[in-house]
Amino acid sequence: MHIVVLGAGAVGGYFGAKLAKAGTQVTFLVRERRFQQLSERGLRVHSALGDFAITPLLATDAAQVEAPDVVIVAVKNYHLQGALPSLKALTERGARILPLLNGVNHIEWLRAACGRGAVLGGTCFIEATLDANGDVVHGNQLQDIIFGRLPDAADAPGAPEDAWLDALQREIDQAGIHVTQSQQVQVEMWQKYIFLTTMSAITAATRQPIGVAINDEAARAFLEGLIAEMTAVAGAAGVNLPDGAEKAVMERLEHLPKSMTSSLHRDLEKGLPLELDSLQGAAIESGERLGVPTPNLRAVYALLHPYKDGNLARFTL
Repeated sequence: MHIVVLGAGAVGGYFGAKLAKAGTQVTFLVRERRFQQLSERGLRVHSALGDFAITPLLATDAAQVEAPDVVIVAVKNYHLQGALPSLKALTERGARILPLLNGVNHIEWLRAACGRGAVLGGTCFIEATLDANGDVVHGNQLQDIIFGRLPDAADAPGAPEDAWLDALQREIDQAGIHVTQSQQVQVEMWQKYIFLTTMSAITAATRQPIGVAINDEAARAFLEGLIAEMTAVAGAAGVNLPDGAEKAVMERLEHLPKSMTSSLHRDLEKGLPLELDSLQGAAIESGERLGVPTPNLRAVYALLHPYKDGNLARFTL
């Protein structure tokens, strides 16, 4: 199976490198700057599960990629619109799309460009970042991918058969990545969306890892309010979350390593653009449309909005 990884940042770089190391044919479709960096240095992973390096197969244009089977999309949401022509070109040559992006709104963008049947549901759980050298730093043992056919895609042109989905699961599993093929991937995506939106909100707002909020009475109460708002938005959107969804999110946050933080927090500290609109902003917009109040989300959005486009230096007095 030929897997194309769109974006060789922390998430795409980690999963793509693991797959390539295990013998899967992997092509990294990257921008010119990352192409130069990886050509000169290779793709290096520093991980709690063991360090390793690969010499990646690289491309800067979708036309350079032959016979793609699946595209793992691992760019930031604010880069997705610019990548849609490349994804459309790859699906026209037979590829299916496995997005590992944050949030949920990207599914409709991808479907509009690539077709309903070609787009899988997908999400991942991993704490990873790039260091100053462009190496992937994987902070703990968490490395989960969940994917599956979306509920309204079974009869759509280009939709994968069960055997194809099983083959993709085996390909990912043999790389030592914890992978689950879900029959309710839309619910899984929303559960991750709730988890990530609330965790990123509290860690970025406090500028601290998750353990600080969990162990502080006032911050914990605010976090519980964020979770309640997100689950209410999901319910109003018609997502059938399991009973006890709010409690399950809090328990998952409680069991994280106390030092764990979010990509939103890390990007804030680095002065990089923030995925604020696709996480908290998208939830606020959905709440407005569905009649669900989101005062806690609005508070976080307002506090982080001055930094949305990065470049912290412009706020230096």
